Amino acid sequence: MGETTAEESWHRIVERVASKLAEALEVEAIIVFGSWARSGGGEWSDVDILVISDNVEDIDILERFKLTAEYRSLGADIFVYTFKELANMLEKGNPLAISALVEGVPVRNSERVKKLAEKAKKRYIRKRRVWIDLYRVKLDNST
Repeated sequence: MGETTAEESWHRIVERVASKLAEALEVEAIIVFGSWARSGGGEWSDVDILVISDNVEDIDILERFKLTAEYRSLGADIFVYTFKELANMLEKGNPLAISALVEGVPVRNSERVKKLAEKAKKRYIRKRRVWIDLYRVKLDNST
């Protein structure tokens, strides 16, 4: 009695991150991705969290990492991007963006992030540790 499961622990981390970041930013979406989203992670797994906020557009990527540094001690790796950056990452085949949008568990979401996730799920499939771009495969096979 009184024990907490690892899953309860990551839920608390995500709730804490969401409320703290909501104080500082206008958060559009929060998505848990990586091992916790795929298989429940484990005692030694960190929680990967993607945060979408257009309020960080004028903040350098390194400054964004400094903004989220306090959460690393909780076992959370937080990545903060604008919607436009996320969409560009998806177009370029960035594994972080693909993993979050295809396999991620939305904690908070918006319509445009949902639509982007739907697009990602139609375009990419995972083969072991590699993401395959189905659009590129179709184009290559048609020539």
